[in-house]
Amino acid sequence: MAFISKNRNFILCCVIMAAVYLLDSLLFFSQFYLMYDFFDEKTISAVSTGWAYLAQGLGLALFILLYRTKSRLSARRMFQAALFLIEIPVIMVSILVPNKALLIVMIIILNIIVGLHTGFTFTLAAAQAPTSRLGLCYGLAYAVGAFGTWLISVINGGVMTSRHILYADILLIALIIFAIMMYRDAFTGEQKNGAKAEADASGAPGVSGSPAGRRIIILLCLVIAIMAPISSIGTNNNLYVEYCRELDLLAQRSFYAVGLIAAGLVFDRNRTVSGICSVVSLIYPIVLIMIYRESGLVKLVVGLSYVILGFFAVYRASSFMTFAAESKKLYLAPLGLAIARAFEAAAVLLLIEMNIDEMTSVILMSVLFIPLIILFFVMLKAEYTGPALPLEPQPVLSVDGRHAEFARQYGLTRREEEITGFLSEGRSNGEIAERLKLSESTVRFHVSNILKKTGMKDRNEVGRVYRSFL
Repeated sequence: MAFISKNRNFILCCVIMAAVYLLDSLLFFSQFYLMYDFFDEKTISAVSTGWAYLAQGLGLALFILLYRTKSRLSARRMFQAALFLIEIPVIMVSILVPNKALLIVMIIILNIIVGLHTGFTFTLAAAQAPTSRLGLCYGLAYAVGAFGTWLISVINGGVMTSRHILYADILLIALIIFAIMMYRDAFTGEQKNGAKAEADASGAPGVSGSPAGRRIIILLCLVIAIMAPISSIGTNNNLYVEYCRELDLLAQRSFYAVGLIAAGLVFDRNRTVSGICSVVSLIYPIVLIMIYRESGLVKLVVGLSYVILGFFAVYRASSFMTFAAESKKLYLAPLGLAIARAFEAAAVLLLIEMNIDEMTSVILMSVLFIPLIILFFVMLKAEYTGPALPLEPQPVLSVDGRHAEFARQYGLTRREEEITGFLSEGRSNGEIAERLKLSESTVRFHVSNILKKTGMKDRNEVGRVYRSFL
């Protein structure tokens, strides 16, 4: 129970995000298999990974705009619950009404909604989950969606479009809504934005508000914008797709789930290594297309490609969620996936429209690698090049002065400053209440205000940051 209590926010974010990804995976495969009743493979590919991805990107962009301008509305639990409820009739029409035109319309609508609630889960994780474990949070959630899809298909006899799948979708939506409504500490627009406002009012510069921060986020956007079409061209290459058919759904989902979890762990350990692994992972389809020939290792070789692809999936999402959490600009959390979806869709539609062969796709990927490598290392240099050192020595503050500076930076009252000092000593609410002759409920109230003003995850982080001012 102590572990659950200590990691409550992380666990709840993982559960909500995992349930959402499982729901989205079921919807994707349900729509994918339904299209076989009406369309040829070329059209199915254009709709499922072209227009559907564009719709997801639009939904993500709408969420970013909504959160940027109406954060109080977009963060409301009732608003998010309503989005999931809207999905139910759309899903029912998709599965139960056999109509070609209607199916396409429902696919577009569903993917816009998917983009909206995916933006919510990303922002929720950036606001509530520990920044040091955002990669694992995302990797675990995506892995549950990947592997859970296979598991549900097995329970349903390998069929992805029956009424039983409809029941699974509705049960998942009910679970997600229940989790959102029960999560009383779910972020609100005031929590992070309020902390940012306090920092701005005290003169503390925000990460993304500085010229260096803006440069890094622009470079990161450009890197993801180039990585996405390279990944899409490689994985949609006809020869690569043919190799992937050697694996059944279980093997594909299992390999991908392992890759996602591994990538999440690597990201949390070292973001630079994660970025390098993501860039290197994009080379694998080229190697497979150029070098691989029929052998007894086909399943292992292709399975490894699913493991490797997990690195880009984690990097494009977690890098922006982390930046959003550290900069207090939560609306940036879904930006990486929004960019990736738009450029992935454009690449797929281009491949289909121009009927690009295997060798041409390899040439395109190779050409795109040149600006990618340049921008990636420019971004790394920007991240590790700190601001210029001041020319004049700065005045050294006394211990009391540094305490006052901490309180001033976060807008703490005198009483909150006193309690923060006790938090840095690791004292419990009861001990603090006894020292200050207050009730424990009053101490809890002050601790809650301290967390809101500083934007920190828990009392341990407050104490750690406070001690760093000594």
